[in-house]
Amino acid sequence: MSESKKQKNTPSKETSPTTNPTNASTNPIMFAMIGILLGLVVGYVFTDTVNKSAPATTKASKAGPLKGNEDMPANHPSIDEVEGQIKQALEFGEKNQDYDSQLKVGSYLYSQGRMLEDAKRFLLKANELKPNEFDPLAQLGNLHFDMGREKNDPNLMKEAISWYEKAGKIKPDDLNVITDTGISYMFLNPPDIKKAMEYLDKTLSKDPKHLQALYHKTKAYIDLKDLKLAEETFAKFKEFASADPNEMVKEALKGLEQDLNKAKGGGGSSVPIPTH
Repeated sequence: MSESKKQKNTPSKETSPTTNPTNASTNPIMFAMIGILLGLVVGYVFTDTVNKSAPATTKASKAGPLKGNEDMPANHPSIDEVEGQIKQALEFGEKNQDYDSQLKVGSYLYSQGRMLEDAKRFLLKANELKPNEFDPLAQLGNLHFDMGREKNDPNLMKEAISWYEKAGKIKPDDLNVITDTGISYMFLNPPDIKKAMEYLDKTLSKDPKHLQALYHKTKAYIDLKDLKLAEETFAKFKEFASADPNEMVKEALKGLEQDLNKAKGGGGSSVPIPTH
């Protein structure tokens, strides 16, 4: 799924659950973990979009149950705590069928638990309850994109595009959705680079410093073997990325430069961008 970071399309902190005895009053961990989710999302958002060009195998390596060797942020709950919270989230989502609960549980399972199929179920329910709400649509686009990468399935990319386009109708100026739609076209079979460029250029027309759009436009030019334009776009990306203190941005810059050098015959390979 912003300026220097890609703010994933998660529900805002202002979204509040429906008040009833089975909600926050008896489920403090449930809403504490939603707070953790919203904090962590900001940390990996740029990685997510940039990683849309990473090999599907690296995306898959972080999906599924926690193995115990993942790098956890400071003050993050232990593996056992996270697994317990995931169980509570599932139970909470089954008991509370209102829109806010379904969206929060789906968001948590997708972004934090990486339980894509379960997350999909709750996000679809949220969309069913409120078809014209932006958040479920955008997150379903992100989720189908991730699933498409993991399974190397262009049909799932088509589904991602469909969800993104629905979200775009509600918020036509959302640069995250515009950019992600364009990136998705790069993973069709065959890739539709022309269509991807249309979306990336639309983002850049509104925000010339948009790092994700510049990154993927450079990648697209490399794929097209138009190295002159790739170098020009990369120069812009480097200018803005160099001023960004985010370590993930620095890794993206290093990897993209290696890709460009390799395309020019200089050898080297991309630095893998960690997945979200």
